[in-house]
Parts: sequence; C-alpha cells; structure tokens
Amino acid sequence: MPPGVRGQELQGIAAVVNDDVISMYDLYARLKAVLSSLEIKDSPEVRRELMPQIIRSLVDERLKLQEAKKEKVSVSKSRIEKAVRFLEKKSGVEEGKFEEYLALKGVDFSTLETQIRTDLTWRELIERRLLPLIDVGKEEIDEVIERMKQNKGEPEHLVAEIFLQVDTPGQEGEIEATAEKLMGYLKEGRSFQQLASQFSHSASAATGGDIGWVLPGDLDEEVEKALSAMGKNQVVGPIRSLTGFHILLLRDKRISGSQGESSLELHQIFLSLPPGASENEIEIVSNRANELRSGVSGCDAMAALTDDSGASLSNDLGTLKLRDLPSNLQEAVKDIEIGKPSEPVVAGGGVMVLMVCSRTEPKSTIPEHNQIADQIEFQRLDLMAQRYLRDLRRSAHIDIRVE
Repeated sequence: MPPGVRGQELQGIAAVVNDDVISMYDLYARLKAVLSSLEIKDSPEVRRELMPQIIRSLVDERLKLQEAKKEKVSVSKSRIEKAVRFLEKKSGVEEGKFEEYLALKGVDFSTLETQIRTDLTWRELIERRLLPLIDVGKEEIDEVIERMKQNKGEPEHLVAEIFLQVDTPGQEGEIEATAEKLMGYLKEGRSFQQLASQFSHSASAATGGDIGWVLPGDLDEEVEKALSAMGKNQVVGPIRSLTGFHILLLRDKRISGSQGESSLELHQIFLSLPPGASENEIEIVSNRANELRSGVSGCDAMAALTDDSGASLSNDLGTLKLRDLPSNLQEAVKDIEIGKPSEPVVAGGGVMVLMVCSRTEPKSTIPEHNQIADQIEFQRLDLMAQRYLRDLRRSAHIDIRVE
C-alpha cells in the first residue's frame, strides 16, 4: 500500500454503488496498480490528482458488473486466464510467474483480475444486448467508399486517443483537470498506451487508445481541426468536443487512397546548356532534344542513342520514388506511358528527356465491404456503450465518501 496509509483506513468505505461497497483497500490497490504501470512515484499530490478518475473507474466497473449480473452475462475463468497469460507474455514474464511478478511490484493480482473480468464481461454484455440493434446497410457502406474516393489524395491519419467523457456540466472542471494532468504525464515521457488503457472511456482503451486510420469526416470537427495541424508522433490535447475531452497521438500519416509510394525505373537523354544560357540557346538545345526523342520507343532504343562520335546520349537513372523527383520532372513522368519519351524539360543545367521503363504503383487502401461494415459497427457500438454506461450512472445511487 502507499506509504502513510494505516490499516484502519484500508477498512473504510470509499464509495457505495447501489448495494455494492468500494472499500478504501480497493481504491488504494487500484492506485498502486496504476502508479506501477505508469512508473509514477507515489505522493500525496499524485493521489489527489489521480483519485477522482480512479474512483470513477471503480464506480463504472461496479455498474458494469451489476448490469451484467442483472442480464445474466458472465465470462468463463478460462477466458480470464487467457487474458492474464497475454499480459504476462506482453510483459516479458516467465509463464506462470505473473502473480509473483506483480507482487514484487507491490500490485495485488486480484485488482488486475477484477479489471480484466470487468472488461471482458462488459464487452460480452454490449455485444449481446446492443450489437443486434445495429444494422449496417449497403447504402452506408457505399457512402463511406464514395467519401474515400472523394478524399483520395488527401491526408489520412493513424490516430490513438485518450477520451474522457463529460456527462454533466458539473463534471467539466474535474475532467478537464484530469486531462491536463494526463498531458503532463505524457510530456514527462509516460506511455500513451498505458494511460489510455487506465483512463480512457472509449472502447479503444482496450487497444491502448488505437483507433486506426481516419479520414476527414470520421471525427468531431474540433478534433479534426487539431489533427490536421499535427506532425507524426506529436501529442495534442486536451481538446473539448461535444461529449468530452480528447488527447490525440498522431502515429503516422499517408495520402488517402494509396498505400506505399509510386516508384519509376527511368532512362534519360541529357543535353547540357552553357552557364547562363539565353532563351535562344535553350530553344536550340530543346529542338535538338526533340529530334532525338522523335520516333524513339522503348528503353532499349533510348539506350542505343549515340552522337556522331559514337558516345552514348542516354543513361540509366535506376529506380526512383516519384516524390523524390523535382516537381517539374514529376509532372513530366507521372502519367506518361511506359516506353514513351517525355517532352523536353529544362532541369539541372541542361535539357532532359525522360522515359519510364517500369512503374510500381501504390496499392489501393479502400477496404473490402465487410471491413467497412465492421468499422461502422465498432464506432456505433462504442457510442451506444458510452450512452448505456452514462444511463447506468444517472439511474444509480452513487455515494462517494472520499475527497
């Protein structure tokens, strides 16, 4: 237990949720688990900052388990053990030694086990009760695909988030203060994934806050506005939306509609220009380049071009990424047919004619219909689950007895 906590204090009541009691021992055990996972040193100040959110998490867990019991939903011991083994392996702990490993860190294994059981039971409950209410139609899927096509070429973001829900205006200050504190921990180098797992109210908490690739229109306007100005691996927040506060991590960026990059195998004809060449000199050399390209078809034919002395007029540039070329050369080759010479381009102190010998195009990132349906289903289920839990809070008798 945290230093300075007396045995008598641990026997006290931290909160009452309907007919269930959350003891001070439950509260301090969870606090210890959170501090251990985030590698944060315990102090009275840290307790004051984290206690409100930890109490909320424990209250929510009780409400979830109470509702699951009412609906006769439970999970098997084997499922819980499987989840424990997963965490054990992820932590690099020898098989069967996880409880001992946690004890050495001062963490009560039953606290983790309760958290795992609650997460699995709640997921089972909402899938049984809410999933049948979700019907994703073909028209919705087609709308998403059309939006993806319209956004092709626009930035697409790989995002993780920590979401703190605000149910009532009275919670605003407390939730915002928690979000600011979490941002402080992130600036100190704490794990985004760990903080999301412990504190986020979104279903993405189960995956360390990861919500995948998002397009314009997928998120709240305020969140998207912040996201558009972010750089890779940057963390921004808290951002207020209609439902709560968001902390964002931009994991990666790409251009919508494609995966990977266009690459080209190029040959060139290059005719030098004299330093400070006049327009007339450029025109003369460009006309010469036009003569050379006339009638040339294929990279073998271009490679065979020689001048009067027999010296080669072309050379192999190898395979280059399209984005690595200067903008005028990108324009010259991006849509040209393979084996056809480009128009002459003034570049690099000369006049250049390029030919694409092969082209590797990026793969399309527009997913299959069933993948889009699953994504819509997950987003809708997450929103419904948040409302479900909010309604449970509002109808419950909750008595918080610690400050």
